[in-house]
This record gives sequence, C-alpha cells and structure tokens, in this order.
Amino acid sequence: MGEYSTATGSAAGESGIKRIPMNSVWTAVENCMTKKDYTTAKAVLAEAGREAASYGDLSGELQVLHERIALSRRLGEYAECDILCNKATETLSQLSMQSTPAAASLFVNIADTLIAEDRYRDALHYLTPACEIIRENPENGGEILLASACNSMGMALTATGEYEKAKAAYDEALTILLANPEHVLDTAAAHINLAFLMNAWTGDDEEVNSHLITAFKLLDSKDLEHDYRYADACIRCAESFDYFGFFLYKNQLRKRAAAVYGEDQ
Repeated sequence: MGEYSTATGSAAGESGIKRIPMNSVWTAVENCMTKKDYTTAKAVLAEAGREAASYGDLSGELQVLHERIALSRRLGEYAECDILCNKATETLSQLSMQSTPAAASLFVNIADTLIAEDRYRDALHYLTPACEIIRENPENGGEILLASACNSMGMALTATGEYEKAKAAYDEALTILLANPEHVLDTAAAHINLAFLMNAWTGDDEEVNSHLITAFKLLDSKDLEHDYRYADACIRCAESFDYFGFFLYKNQLRKRAAAVYGEDQ
C-alpha cells in the first residue's frame, strides 16, 4: 500500500512493545494528500492503526487516531469522526495522558470537529482545558498549538454570541502568530475569522474589509510554498471571500489551489 505496509514495526522500545514505524506512515499519508488520494490515505491510516493495536502500541494508536480524525473531518465524514474521537479519548485515558501536551493537541483536534458539526458549546468544553494544559507546558511548539486553540475558541465563542471573549481569544492567537512569522497560513485564518466576528459584532465594514485584505496579502506572500496545505488554505479562504463579496480574491485563490493539484479551473 504505497510506501507503507504491515509487518514493518520497529524494534521494541524500553517497555518491550513493538512500535509501528510512524515516519513511514506519515510519509505515505503526505504523499497521498499531495495527490488528493484520500481513499488511500484513509486505508494507510486504518492499516497502521490495526498494526499498532496488534502490537499493543497505544501511543502509535493515539497518533494514528489523531490523523484519522483530521482526515475524516476534512472529508465531512462526521459520524466516523465522532467514533474516532471517542476512541482517541479512551486511548488517552488508557495511557494516563489526560493532562499532557498530547492531550491538549487531541482536544483541539476534537474541538475543531465539533465546530465543523456546529456543536460550539461542546467544542468549548475541550478548548478550555486544552488552553490550560498548553499554558502550563509552552515548550516544544506549545505556543503555536495555543494559537490554534485560541483561534478555534474564537470561532466557537463568535457562534455562541460571546463576542468580547472571542475578540480576546483572537488577540491572544495573533500575538503569538505575529511573533512567529513563519506561520503565515494560521495568521491569515485568524484575520478571516476576525472579519466574521466583527461583521457579527459591530457590523463595521471598514474593519471587516481590513481583516480580509490583510488575510489576502498574507496568502499572496511570495515566500509561501504552494503545497497542499497552501491549497487547502486557499480553498477555505476563498469561501469566506465569496461570502463577503470579494470575488476577485476568491477567484485568484481558487485558481492557485487548482494549480497546486494540477486541476483545470
């Protein structure tokens, strides 16, 4: 199955448990994603999960479930997403890792699924502890995860009408992201979300437009690699620009996404 197959587990770790070769799994999945071959990506992850279970490799299972949740959400397969989220939280509990950065990352992933399902208050139940965990463990990329959590929290709070709290969450996210200028796509997403917030909260067209223009300028950066992550960001943002009537921006971003995937526009 592509670059990954079963019976490829690595040597046993300190616990004596054989581990699945995560680097090989991620390489195979990344190659599928660049070709929009989601069927094979799902199969690779499912097979890796089965292999991890056969070894008793709970850590490997958790990492695979994390990726399966994100992929199922991307494909709009929310019933499957819910099953995977429940399995992941059970595995997290088995590992006694509920207060770790890995738990925070999973909680943000689950919250993003709940937001996609319009279950905003349920999402906040995961985002609140996620932010607390990350703030206590900011090292090893924790700040960027916190920015992601704050961005998601802003979306959920906007949907529940808690506009001041949403603005505070977005401000925290942007403070982190502006100090890490390599995370351009996340910064663009935050400005798009702020446009939706201000449109709902104040109706100030000038401020809404300012956030939209800033987001497009960020996506227009010449330093950005035009890979599938960029294409996905373009697709998501194009929908938002379409909503606000920024049709020129929408068309440009859709063309860029199509070019990444070698599709006709």
